[in-house]
This record gives sequence, structure tokens and C-alpha cells, in this order.
Amino acid sequence: MSAGGSRMPTRVLRVLGAAAVGTGLAAGPAAQPALGAAVKEPASRPALVCSVQPARPRLGHAVHWEIRARDLPPLPLLQASQLGRDWLLQGQSGESSAGPGGHEQILDLRLYPLAAGRLRLPGLGSGSARCPPRSLRIAAAQAGQAPRYIAARVATAGATVGQALRIELDLASSGGLSWEPATVHSDDGILRALNTLDTRVGAQGGIEVLRQTWSFTPTRAGDVSIRFGLLRAHRFGELLVYPAGTLRWKVRPLPAYWPEGWPVGHARLRIEPAPTRLELGATGVLRARLAGVQVGRRPLLAMLRADAHAPGLRFGTPRLRRLSASAHAAPEWGIELPWRARRAGRLAYPELRVAYYDPERGAPGLALADWGGLRVHDPRPLRFVLAWLAVGSLVLAMAVLRLGLRFAREACCRARWRRIARRGDADALWRLWRQARERGDPRASSLRAWVEQARCGSRGVRSPELDRLIEREQQRLYAAPRRS
Repeated sequence: MSAGGSRMPTRVLRVLGAAAVGTGLAAGPAAQPALGAAVKEPASRPALVCSVQPARPRLGHAVHWEIRARDLPPLPLLQASQLGRDWLLQGQSGESSAGPGGHEQILDLRLYPLAAGRLRLPGLGSGSARCPPRSLRIAAAQAGQAPRYIAARVATAGATVGQALRIELDLASSGGLSWEPATVHSDDGILRALNTLDTRVGAQGGIEVLRQTWSFTPTRAGDVSIRFGLLRAHRFGELLVYPAGTLRWKVRPLPAYWPEGWPVGHARLRIEPAPTRLELGATGVLRARLAGVQVGRRPLLAMLRADAHAPGLRFGTPRLRRLSASAHAAPEWGIELPWRARRAGRLAYPELRVAYYDPERGAPGLALADWGGLRVHDPRPLRFVLAWLAVGSLVLAMAVLRLGLRFAREACCRARWRRIARRGDADALWRLWRQARERGDPRASSLRAWVEQARCGSRGVRSPELDRLIEREQQRLYAAPRRS
């Protein structure tokens, strides 16, 4: 009965349909539109369809989850919390359209798997329709290929509290991959990105690896961890996302006798040459670089003040400068010790000592910096002698100049009298005599007496030619006039 009952309505419908078609044909074309209006398409049922692309998803690559809803209430946007920790919701977009077939909505989610293996997509529901939960198998890599090489490690041996450790993250960069800088977090110490980003070859069969490095200083002993953020890379415009996980290891405590904040690591001191010869009162600066240890500013300044003293030298306040461009896990410090020479003689620079705890040996160590010695001379006696020499040279130069001027005047005087005598220049002789008389020279009472007493320096000016000239002039001056 049940089977016959189910077929009976179908037969009745077929008979009624055939009769209706026959009636329409008999009535003619004018009756056909009325028939079309009477027979309508059955109404579409609400539906919710969920699909995933690609069919074989891989770790690091995007998964598109498409949700199509027809004649259902508006689909809300999904939250990351609904997907759980195995999925990264990178983005979602929605659109809707209305047509003869009904109202359709499309929600497209872009997801990244955060683990390989079987992952679960949650079930969804809207109105009376539902998409059941779905399990996806995420492959670690493409078939026949090795998984993407991602490795993190602690590159510094003997991890101890207060020691600057080098953390390395190697990422395979072959195949045109361009990695973004990774982010790291830790609640167990101090993290600092190092100034290194290099590509090298040789990790696991010679693949190309991009290495990112950090400095990590643990602040407590025991189990410590560093959490890496999601690793993002780009290849030909496509975004790839990989999980990095967490790096965990054990850290040893410092010995109880080691003071807090003192250097931990393996200290290396490099000095710059210092002057070896200086004058008394001169100033200078002793310079050094400290590397390889993690140390606080205050303890290091205390060590420098304890060593910054030497006989004959007066030291100022030590200066510390943290060097920024460092590719080492431990920071580098620039040390400057200003000083002034206060005593002459052979002096020695102070010896700088930096105590440190070496985790590799498990024992303290001592780094030394020795600038040697210098000779300080007092320039005051030499300057005194030089000053006297300068004064003596000036006096001598003035005496020589005066003597030279005297000789020059005497030479000019003798040359003038010789010229008068040689030429028999009576006019010049009379002119000189008249000038002497006008000056009130007592020796110029007579021409002969004046010439006999005239001197050019210590020498007289008389000569036979001059005597004859004077004789002629006297005869002309004193001769009695002739009577006519």
C-alpha cells in the first residue's frame, strides 16, 4: 500500500498535465499566455554550500574557503577565534546578488594553515541550512619535495644568566623567496635585534639560507623560551606564511659569589696607541674597546674609576659610549680615560683590568689593557734659556746694526771729503764751512783750523790735495788787494 500510494499522485499529475496541454492547443494561440501564467517554476529551497580550494592544500600556502548561501539570512563575518589556533585568518570578503533564482550570498575567506597534518574547519549554520565540520589534510610540502627549511638555535655555548646569547634563525631562500624580518618575543630575558642579515650556502645539502640573528640575555635560570612570530615570505607577488614555533633550552645560574651586573661572557679589550712623549701639563685620552661580555654601565664605570690612577698623571671622569653598529651578541663599549701630565720624568700609564665570568670555563677571568709608559719633559728651563738667547740675539742685532750705520756714515763722510779734494771743489768746501759756522761750531773760526779738526769717525779728513785747495782759498781770501 505504501508503494502504490506513492505512485498514485504521480500518475494523476501526469494525466492532468496532458489534459491541460490538450486544452491549450485546442483553444489556440490566444489561450497559451494564460496557460504560461498558470504554470510556474517551483520555488528554490534555501541552501548553504561550503567549498575549499585547492584540493590538496600545502603548509605556507593560502587556502580559500568559499561559503555560498541562497535565500538565507545575511551571513556574518567570521572571527579568528572561531577558527582556532590551527588557522590564520588573513582576510575575508563578501558579496550578495538577487535574481530570478533568489537571493545569493558569497563569503570568501583566505586562510593559512599553521601546522601540517589533519586540520579541522568548524561547522557553519544559517537559518535551517548547515555546513558540517570539515577535516583537511595539510601537506608539509609538495609531493616529492622536502619541507621548507626553517631552523632556530642558540649559537652561544654555556648559556648562563646575564650572558649575551646569539640566537639564529635560518630560512631557506631558494626559489625566489623574499622573507620579511621575523618578530620574536620572550618573557625570560632581554631581546635585541643584531645588525646582520646575510645569505649563505651550506645548510642541509647546500641550500641557500637567509639568516636572521638576535641577542638574548636571560634574566633567570631554568627553562627559558623564545617565541617566534609567523614567518612571512613573498614569491612573485604571492604571500606565504609559515609557523616558526618556540625555541626552548635551559639556562644555568651564576655562582653566588659573582656580583650582580658584573661582566658575563669572554671579555676582549682592544686599546688604541697612546702618546709616548709629552710636555708637562699636556692632556690626553686613553681609549679602548670592550667586547664579548654583557655588563651594566654602573659596574663598568666602578671598575674604570678603581683603575684610573697613576703617579704623575691626573685622571678625569671615565667616559663610556655604547657602540651601535655591532654584529656580536654582546654589546661593544667605547672606553675613554682623560688625563693630564702633572710631573716630569718617566711615567707609566695605568693598567686597566676588567674581571668577567666565563660561562664556557665556569670560572672568572681577567682582561688586561696596558698602554705602556711615556716620558714627560719640563719645557720651562729650556724656554728660559731660549728667552735669554732671544734677548741676547736682539741686543746683538741692534749693536751690529748701529755699528753698521756708523761705518756707513763714516764711509760717506770720507767719500765726500775725497771727492771735494779730488775735484778741487771750492764751492762745496765753502758751503760746508758756512754750515758749520751757522751751527755755532767753535772750531770753524778759520777754514784751516776747521778742516784740521774735522773728523770722519776717528780719522781726520786732511790730505795733500785738500791742503793745496785750502792754501789756494786762503790766499784768495786773505791776500792784500793790489794797488793800481
